[in-house]
Amino acid sequence: MSMIQLSLNDVACSGCIGKIKKKIKRYDGIEMVKILAGSGKIEINYNEAIIESEEINTAIHKLAVRTFD
Repeated sequence: MSMIQLSLNDVACSGCIGKIKKKIKRYDGIEMVKILAGSGKIEINYNEAIIESEEINTAIHKLAVRTFD
Protein backbone atom coordinates (compact mmCIF):
# COMPACT_ATOMS: atom_id res chain seq x y z
CA MET A 1 0.00 0.00 0.00
CA SER A 2 1.19 3.52 -0.81
CA MET A 3 0.28 6.93 0.56
CA ILE A 4 -0.11 10.29 -1.13
CA GLN A 5 -0.89 13.73 0.31
CA LEU A 6 -2.61 16.23 -1.94
CA SER A 7 -3.24 19.91 -1.31
CA LEU A 8 -6.83 21.10 -1.44
CA ASN A 9 -6.10 24.79 -0.96
CA ASP A 10 -8.61 25.73 -3.67
CA VAL A 11 -11.41 24.01 -1.72
CA ALA A 12 -12.60 26.50 0.85
CA CYS A 13 -15.01 24.71 3.16
CA SER A 14 -14.87 21.48 5.13
CA GLY A 15 -18.22 20.43 3.63
CA CYS A 16 -16.72 20.49 0.13
CA ILE A 17 -13.67 18.57 1.31
CA GLY A 18 -16.02 16.03 2.90
CA LYS A 19 -17.82 15.58 -0.43
CA ILE A 20 -14.52 14.98 -2.19
CA LYS A 21 -13.48 12.48 0.50
CA LYS A 22 -16.74 10.56 0.16
CA LYS A 23 -16.49 10.36 -3.63
CA ILE A 24 -12.78 9.46 -3.85
CA LYS A 25 -13.32 6.55 -1.44
CA ARG A 26 -15.49 4.93 -4.14
CA TYR A 27 -12.56 4.47 -6.52
CA ASP A 28 -11.12 0.96 -6.80
CA GLY A 29 -7.80 0.69 -5.01
CA ILE A 30 -8.45 3.48 -2.50
CA GLU A 31 -7.97 2.01 0.96
CA MET A 32 -8.31 5.03 3.27
CA VAL A 33 -8.91 8.76 2.93
CA LYS A 34 -8.10 11.17 5.75
CA ILE A 35 -8.61 14.94 5.88
CA LEU A 36 -5.66 16.64 7.56
CA ALA A 37 -7.51 19.29 9.55
CA GLY A 38 -6.21 22.83 9.28
CA SER A 39 -3.62 21.98 6.63
CA GLY A 40 -5.77 22.05 3.50
CA LYS A 41 -4.51 18.58 2.60
CA ILE A 42 -5.99 15.16 2.13
CA GLU A 43 -4.09 11.92 2.76
CA ILE A 44 -4.93 8.85 0.69
CA ASN A 45 -3.72 5.30 1.20
CA TYR A 46 -4.09 3.28 -1.98
CA ASN A 47 -3.10 0.03 -3.65
CA GLU A 48 -0.64 0.94 -6.40
CA ALA A 49 -1.38 -2.31 -8.22
CA ILE A 50 -4.95 -1.07 -8.82
CA ILE A 51 -4.67 2.72 -9.11
CA GLU A 52 -1.76 5.09 -9.74
CA SER A 53 -1.05 8.36 -7.94
CA GLU A 54 -1.54 10.31 -11.19
CA GLU A 55 -5.06 8.88 -11.50
CA ILE A 56 -5.83 9.91 -7.93
CA ASN A 57 -4.50 13.42 -8.48
CA THR A 58 -6.59 13.79 -11.65
CA ALA A 59 -9.69 12.44 -9.91
CA ILE A 60 -9.26 14.86 -6.99
CA HIS A 61 -8.91 17.78 -9.40
CA LYS A 62 -12.07 16.77 -11.30
CA LEU A 63 -14.02 16.31 -8.07
CA ALA A 64 -12.91 19.71 -6.79
CA VAL A 65 -14.03 21.38 -10.03
CA ARG A 66 -17.42 19.61 -9.92
CA THR A 67 -17.92 20.58 -6.28
CA PHE A 68 -17.87 24.27 -7.28
CA ASP A 69 -20.14 23.90 -10.34
